[in-house]
Amino acid sequence: MNILVSCDTNYLNPLKTMLYSLFLTNDNYINIYILHSSISDENIKELENYIKDKSNSKARLINLKVVDEFKKAHTTFYYTSEMYFRLIAYKYLPEDLDRILYLDPDTLILNSLMDLYESDFEENYYMAAIHTIPTVQSANKARLILTSEKSDIVNYYNSGILMINLKKAREKSYDDKIINYIEHSPKAGLMMPDQDLLNVVFRKKIKEISELKFNYDARRYSTYKVKYGYELEDVMLDTAILHFCGKRKPWKGNYVGKFNSLYQFMWKQAVVKDNK
Repeated sequence: MNILVSCDTNYLNPLKTMLYSLFLTNDNYINIYILHSSISDENIKELENYIKDKSNSKARLINLKVVDEFKKAHTTFYYTSEMYFRLIAYKYLPEDLDRILYLDPDTLILNSLMDLYESDFEENYYMAAIHTIPTVQSANKARLILTSEKSDIVNYYNSGILMINLKKAREKSYDDKIINYIEHSPKAGLMMPDQDLLNVVFRKKIKEISELKFNYDARRYSTYKVKYGYELEDVMLDTAILHFCGKRKPWKGNYVGKFNSLYQFMWKQAVVKDNK
């Protein structure tokens, strides 16, 4: 299995926590590609050793340090240029790879990822989940329809978990579509930079995957329980990826949520014990 991650130095501990949970729940051999522009060689070496140790040598790190092609693209204090990297990952990955699974560092892996990893793309560029909160869906669709003048935007997908079809990404027109949108979209069309781009440029080329199973929004436990009857037991048994979306994160002091205790346990195992 091939996993793609992208972050800067500030997210290395959350990344370790995510990887620790990945190794606990997925026993197959894993290549982990880290795409970045600024992480030091020392930190990469430390992460490499961490992965070898925590995975019992069943995973390895492949370092992909890149020139930041998106320095001039719209970013914010919260959304850095690293967020765009997943969209051009094919340039730095081995040519014999035809697929890769991108995972945000602010996730926990609770069950096997193989069902997702082996799914058929059906000629789509990506597989992703929508977060079915009506107000979020409606607001983002309306905003992008207005800024892009594309009236056929039906869904708003979350880009934190992406199955990427590398064969399709290597098509010549792929890069042109990305650059054109970044250069010509107003700021309102890049409020959530890579995610907005994904939802406009590739709106007809994304295969929808299960939100509850592969991109469970940790903020929405009560909503999922009421709407789908999806209880805590269901999350632990059936959800593969628990995603701590939003600006409040469980490794920071201001976090309150149903899954805080679970995250703190994983953080302690992955980060605190490792630093002793």
